[in-house]
Amino acid sequence: QREGMASRLFHRLGATRLALDLTRPGAPAGPVEPVTETLAGGRLPMLRVVGQVGQTYIVAEGPGGLYLIDQHAAHERITYEALRAQRAVRAVASQELLDPLPIDVSPQQAALLEARLDDLAAFGLELAPFGGLTYVVRRIPASLVGGDIAAALLELLDAVQRGGADLPWEDQALISLSCHGAVRAGQTLSTDEMRDLVRQLERCELPHTCPHGRPTIVHLSQERLER
Repeated sequence: QREGMASRLFHRLGATRLALDLTRPGAPAGPVEPVTETLAGGRLPMLRVVGQVGQTYIVAEGPGGLYLIDQHAAHERITYEALRAQRAVRAVASQELLDPLPIDVSPQQAALLEARLDDLAAFGLELAPFGGLTYVVRRIPASLVGGDIAAALLELLDAVQRGGADLPWEDQALISLSCHGAVRAGQTLSTDEMRDLVRQLERCELPHTCPHGRPTIVHLSQERLER
């Protein structure tokens, strides 16, 4: 009976809007400030995980109110900082594939791969020619296990082809590997997985944005909640 009540409550809450409509009749007149406050700068406080919304956002509470964490952006930041630290000491954790993965590339991408094989190996990506315009991936960074290996590699090659004017090639590699190795939106996480992700984010140097610059967390202060 309790499970049935919880299920009905869940569906009822899911039917409500996630934003406050402050323009409805009876709302205060005048300009309306944004409801959410994006955090900036500094380490995160200790947070207590409450749950998950839309299989995309982790809800936590801490000093000063409620915190909404984008699980993909947060894991991307965690992975990026871990890979960068491993790369600095030339010790990127990697794993050999039981079944090497063939990837077809363009002639331009094949030339880039040939010139960057040693550099890619330093990131834990070991590839070898397989004839024509096909390469096989034999080893990948541990952070990419379960991720989209082909998409990460092709995105990285595209970034190198564009010239990498904004970022050095090495940073482009870190960002691509971090993005495609991170948990995705729409992925259900257990309470322990959410807690572990939040603990790791708390230890990051720059926990408030992913490597692309997107916010990882939004804060709803106690004052906002009361309003």
